[in-house]
Amino acid sequence: MKVFNIKRVRVIRIEEGKELMETLKKECQDVNGGLVFAIGGVERAKVSVFDPEKGKYNTKEVKGFHEVVSLMGNISRKNGNELFLHLHITLASKKKVIAGHLMEAYVRPTLEVVVLEFDEKLDRTIESKGLFLLDV
Repeated sequence: MKVFNIKRVRVIRIEEGKELMETLKKECQDVNGGLVFAIGGVERAKVSVFDPEKGKYNTKEVKGFHEVVSLMGNISRKNGNELFLHLHITLASKKKVIAGHLMEAYVRPTLEVVVLEFDEKLDRTIESKGLFLLDV
């Protein structure tokens, strides 16, 4: 177990048409660890569920407007340097709800993101069965 304090709270609005993961990485380049929460909407997304037997993700593409009911996850540094976003999302449309690991999403009309930045670095260096695990 490792204990962190909240250093800073960032509020980010991602505009329509922007790719969520790419934009969040750009906005958080100087973050060494933290928590992410968001609500809003997306026009299309790729959502995956991990298959522990195969050690890989099964990905589904979602098209058309979906409400972001919940997006949460963390920011860490993979192998000491690379910014790593581990985000899970729940999306809802008139016809269905889909949830899983977020791989890609294009915002529509907006996405409101809150980042709770830690006071220390959160690392991922342990590789196990296709996953990079937190060093805690």
